[in-house]
Amino acid sequence: MKPGAFIWFCAVGLGAWTACAGCAAAPRDQGAALVPELQQLHLRGQHFLQRGDATRAKALFEKAKQLAERHDDRLGLVYALNDLGAVASAEGAPVQALKLHREALSIAEGQGQPPAVLLSLGHLGMALQQAGQSEEAIAVYGRAVGLARDLADQRMEAVLLNNLGLAQQETGALGDAERSFRQALDLNRKLGERQAEAANLVNLGLAAERNGALVEAQQRFEETLALDKSLGETRHIAADLAHLSRVSEQRGLGSIALDYAKRAYRGYRALGDLDRARGELQRVLKLVREQGDQREIERFEAELRSLGANHTAP
Repeated sequence: MKPGAFIWFCAVGLGAWTACAGCAAAPRDQGAALVPELQQLHLRGQHFLQRGDATRAKALFEKAKQLAERHDDRLGLVYALNDLGAVASAEGAPVQALKLHREALSIAEGQGQPPAVLLSLGHLGMALQQAGQSEEAIAVYGRAVGLARDLADQRMEAVLLNNLGLAQQETGALGDAERSFRQALDLNRKLGERQAEAANLVNLGLAAERNGALVEAQQRFEETLALDKSLGETRHIAADLAHLSRVSEQRGLGSIALDYAKRAYRGYRALGDLDRARGELQRVLKLVREQGDQREIERFEAELRSLGANHTAP
């Protein structure tokens, strides 16, 4: 089964930055120029990080860190350290990520700025999850959710509840996880946060699938597909189709599963994501073989060969 959908902290980080920027420790006559430069480095770095270019993101975040240190901008340093921690996680260096996020949290606490503390807790919780320390992540998220509620920051509360649900799921607390996902979904619908709503729906669909509630899972994935289409989220659309194919197959709906699998395959191939395209094409082949349509079997076998994949009959 596919992993759940994290909600990342880059956009939330900007919100916290806006709230805290005026409290930064930069000299008064340089503050107006310094904060926009730090924000710009953050935005540019996040742009590259979200597109998988950790190298370019890291260079920009290192520059932000040096700029913050040069001006003794402690809150600017918090954001730079959290950004560098996110890069470390993307590079598969969990120990370094945890070190950076803990340093950021310590500085934020020392500055007495709850929004920066909240952001650092969110980053730290994700890093702990990715390091396989789910129980500690749950404790960090619990503290962060309480702080978000104290600050009346419902947007951040919803992000944290979603990711808390993933950590709870990893520890086997499935009922708690589902409650967290539902609370996050209710908040995101209230706030109009449609991308985050889609992540909540995916996680509820995966939870239902895991529990064997396949009709509910299919309904959740159909909701997600409609939402992602309305948002133009092409990569997520392909994933939604793959989820629907898998659940339809489990329900014994072979023809429907095949249709979804073909659409997922074509979506991933159009995106240039050939690894996932191969995976969906292999599902297509499995389903057409079950139907015994020799012409379709030969056609899709040829397509699989064109992707350079060696395959055996499932």
